[in-house]
Amino acid sequence: MEIKQNEKDKKSKRYLLILIGILAALNVGIGYNLWNKNQKQEVQITELTADKVQLEKDLQEEIAKFEQLTSENQDLNGQLQEQNAALNEKINQIKVLLRKGKLSEADYKKAKSEIAELRSQIDNYKAEIDELKRQVQQLTDENSGLNQELGSEKAKSAEQAKTIESKNRTISLAKRLNAGSISAMGVRERKVFGKKEVETNKANRTEEVRVKFILNKNEISDSGEKEIYVKIIGPDGAPIANKVQTTKVDGTETLFTEKKIVDYQNEKLEATVYCKKQGDYPKGTYTIEIFTEGYKIGTTQMILK
Repeated sequence: MEIKQNEKDKKSKRYLLILIGILAALNVGIGYNLWNKNQKQEVQITELTADKVQLEKDLQEEIAKFEQLTSENQDLNGQLQEQNAALNEKINQIKVLLRKGKLSEADYKKAKSEIAELRSQIDNYKAEIDELKRQVQQLTDENSGLNQELGSEKAKSAEQAKTIESKNRTISLAKRLNAGSISAMGVRERKVFGKKEVETNKANRTEEVRVKFILNKNEISDSGEKEIYVKIIGPDGAPIANKVQTTKVDGTETLFTEKKIVDYQNEKLEATVYCKKQGDYPKGTYTIEIFTEGYKIGTTQMILK
């Protein structure tokens, strides 16, 4: 009986050792799978990080192309305001997406798709510029010829008058000014060792809004003094104005916040306008619009926290 009991105990120990071995093998397998998964995730993160660097490089190349086009064709910016605004909005959307610390695969695909769409839009933008330049040159040549004929002829047909009016409207559009490099920032004076302007994005510290911009070069625009109007729209959608002061924009009276007169001589001109409101500035997003000679020449936004 004792011998049988010993054999039974030996079998139990052998089964226990086998079970322990199986559990140990399972633990090793699970550990390996977890390690392998972590390795794959690290490789994927490394690859997405490298892809993000390439996306940022691609974006900068497209921004450089866009800026070169706007710089070389500033005399047409008045006719390309909507396209400029759409492209700037697209660029800002991509920048926001790429500001994320680590891109997920979905973020990467979206950013890559957005950059491809931006590239296509810039190609179309260039084609439209080429066509506008061709039209302006053609209209200028034709208008010059028509003016010479009209100088020696007293009688003009109604059809000729309509043609000249239409072409003059096109040239008038090309003569419009355009504001670029627009920026808006809250500022205050720090009264320590004399007055010094300090930038801030805090609503409770903002005393004035400083609006800086550049009137781009336009050789065919009329030179001389220009009244520049700045309109700030608060987070509630209402214009900020300390008094009722209006100007006509596209034939409609609109409130403005501040006005400045500049001497424009067809060359690039930097300008700064300070806007102050009664009371505190609330937190939120502000829209800044700039007008002159009855039309809008630029817009931007500012956020006060």
